[in-house]
Order: sequence, then C-alpha cells, then structure tokens
Amino acid sequence: MVKVKKCLDAGCTEYILLDDGRTIVQPKDKCEIKHDAEDFQKQFVEIAKETTETIYTSKKLFNLKKGDDVKL
Repeated sequence: MVKVKKCLDAGCTEYILLDDGRTIVQPKDKCEIKHDAEDFQKQFVEIAKETTETIYTSKKLFNLKKGDDVKL
C-alpha cells in the first residue's frame, strides 16, 4: 500500500501524488474553479517534479485526501 502525499484540485481534474512517485489524474464529476492561481502553479510544479509515473482514469475512481492509504 502507498500513502497519498499531496492532492491538488485543478477545477475539473484532480491530481493525487502518492509517496511512491505515481500520480493519479482523474476527472471530477463537476467542475469547481476556486483556487489561487499562484498557489496552484507552485503545487502543480511540486507534483510534476516528484512524479515518475502517471495513472489516468476516465472517470472519478478515488475519493482520497492527504495521508490516506491506497491499494493499487
């Protein structure tokens, strides 16, 4: 099992960084744009630097928050 290291909400997409370097990219059921552009950019760059593998989903499969365990 791996732990969720960071979650980032990009309005219509969620980025979930796991502690093993994988990132889950999944669409949200409903778009909600409520983020600070500067903070979003900083967090997105951090996730991009730590990502070694990306897992894309065609629909929302996970409901996770920082610190949750994930069995992939």
